Amino acid sequence: MRLLRRNALGVYAVYAAAIVSGLLVTPIVIHSIGTPAFGIWTFIGAVTIYLSVLDFGVAPSIIRFAAEARGRGADEDLNAVASTGLVVYALIGLLTLPVGVGLAFVVPAAVGAPHDLVWDARIATLFVVASLAIRFPLGLFNNLLIAQQRWDVSNLANLASTILYAALVAILIPRWGGLVLLGALTFGATALRLVLPLFWLRKELPGLRIARQYVTRARLRQLASFSSSNFLVHIAQKIVFSTDVIVVGIVLGSAASGIYAVPAKLFALAFGLGTAATSLMFPAFAELEGAEDRDRQRRLLFAGLRGGMALMLVLALPLLAIPDLLIQAWIGSGFHSSYAVMAILAGVLLVHQPIFVVTQFLIARGRQRAIAIVSIAVTVANLGLSFLLAHLVGLWGVAVSTLITDLVMFAVVLPWIVAPAAETTTPALLRSILRPFAPVLAAAAVVLVALARWWSPHTLLSLAVLGAIWLVIAGGAIWRFGLAAGERAQFGREFWQRRPVTADL
Repeated sequence: MRLLRRNALGVYAVYAAAIVSGLLVTPIVIHSIGTPAFGIWTFIGAVTIYLSVLDFGVAPSIIRFAAEARGRGADEDLNAVASTGLVVYALIGLLTLPVGVGLAFVVPAAVGAPHDLVWDARIATLFVVASLAIRFPLGLFNNLLIAQQRWDVSNLANLASTILYAALVAILIPRWGGLVLLGALTFGATALRLVLPLFWLRKELPGLRIARQYVTRARLRQLASFSSSNFLVHIAQKIVFSTDVIVVGIVLGSAASGIYAVPAKLFALAFGLGTAATSLMFPAFAELEGAEDRDRQRRLLFAGLRGGMALMLVLALPLLAIPDLLIQAWIGSGFHSSYAVMAILAGVLLVHQPIFVVTQFLIARGRQRAIAIVSIAVTVANLGLSFLLAHLVGLWGVAVSTLITDLVMFAVVLPWIVAPAAETTTPALLRSILRPFAPVLAAAAVVLVALARWWSPHTLLSLAVLGAIWLVIAGGAIWRFGLAAGERAQFGREFWQRRPVTADL
């Protein structure tokens, strides 16, 4: 993989900033605007995520085609992808705005907003929708850089916008507060994140040309055809991971939505952090597809499944074993009903991580249609089951619905879709996924069960110390027992490689 060390360190710097930002900003927002307003803000974020599905799967298609063109050395094809994608994205951006206006009038009624927060909720929704609308045309160029495996540029922009957003929220919200200001800050941070990468575009892609002559009906049909399946996968993922808060808000009200939002926030941070490294593999998968190097592509898949699961175990097991300690130290008392939700969502993280990796592999191979169909079926089942369990058992039932449907998807996708596409066997895939479990569970028994319960840390500082101990012991267990000697040597060579090369990991 190209620039592995720089990309990996950059992406984790971004998520470290996001974690610190979330830990600091969320309590400030809750205590400044109140739980009902925070529930509305969380609901706005969850609902407006649905608008991002208006991407129609174009983003992964652009990355895939651009990376494949790089693998074939076809510069003119890259220009065609960029020009066609810009036209499509401009139209999508314009379509988003009127949809967002309608949504702004629906949100307050849907979440049962208090009368004094109705217009604030509407204006905040418009700001968030506007930030989504500009992501479409400007995001094209970020996709082109990612196809070149220049994640470091995207990471720099994300890091700058995250730090600025957190600083402004911490300074301004306690003094002036309000949903409207939160929406405005979100728009500004998004604009900064999208504009910064443009300064690297010409250097990385000196031959890039955006021209009308590249936009033809045939290319539009090709992009639309490939994107249609990506769209189904994209919409399924967005709905599944934003549905929980929405269902809770509709069925149980804005106060319950605010309570559920706390473990949902930790879940989102862990999911983003756990999938960040494996996201780096997508353009590499596609580039190897263009080069028709199936053997290295398959080895990359196995490495991604092993490494991705090892990383997700490190992140998810604290959420599973000590949810009460984490939430009490972070937010404080009054969120007891969120502990079970957090533990269940930790299980979702472990199940969905391999699904995430194989989905990238299948899209890069152009085999995404089957998993798209399964994803939509699972999403529909999850929606129905979430509403049912929310009525029957309350908050934790919504999380159980997501876990059950993810387990079903895993059981279907691995043997029937992934194994044939990778030209391997289901047991071989399972061995890669399960290899890190034993050493990490042993480390968890010592640190997260024995030490954590004996110590019972109740502050963020003491939890940070426990987390450092956990990272050292779990990381050492993975390195020594979760990887073979050859894998350790290969990873070391690739991570410390200074030259921008394409490699197996």
